[in-house]
Amino acid sequence: MQEKNGGGLPLEFNSLNHGQIAFGFFNIETDLLLMEHYFFFSPQFSTMVEEIANSLPDQPGKISLEAYIIDSAMSVGNLMGAIRGVDLHGFIGEVYTKFPFPENSEQFKQKPYGAKNRDYIEALLKEWAFPIVLPVLVGSEKPDIMIGEFLFSKKGFYDLIAYVWQGGMPGWEAGVRPEYVSKMKEIIDESTSPLLSEFKL
Repeated sequence: MQEKNGGGLPLEFNSLNHGQIAFGFFNIETDLLLMEHYFFFSPQFSTMVEEIANSLPDQPGKISLEAYIIDSAMSVGNLMGAIRGVDLHGFIGEVYTKFPFPENSEQFKQKPYGAKNRDYIEALLKEWAFPIVLPVLVGSEKPDIMIGEFLFSKKGFYDLIAYVWQGGMPGWEAGVRPEYVSKMKEIIDESTSPLLSEFKL
């Protein structure tokens, strides 16, 4: 994916072992998130957060995240080119062919009903990506978290969660959040996890 932060939907977030990486929604009509070359649906991300929040402080348990991987930049596509409608190759290009960037900038809001397009997006993923289960490891000696190959500090993890809570860079349309996002917040508020107990959305 080229120009990962040049005005697009995903933003750059700090990891402890790979520097700044791209994370976020990349199209307002789908609830699919990307993390560099990984793609996963935001309800699954929220479920992962809930599992961490519900785990015992000294017994985080076995947590994972179902995802897809696209291992070639040419297959992922060019986000900025797709947004502008000038480069529609790869997976992201196909998504923008179906769901182009809105002509009216006021409509540039993350849709809370993104799950309704899940069948179409999953069919595309089967063409372009491979399914993978990312191990999620919560630090036992200090509050950090490994998601796949990316290690995040507590603050770095907070930032990912806050991004999803806010509906990404444009925010949720009309301020309406999907139910799974509101549920995630409720569980975080009650959590005793070292990663989340100080976190307030």
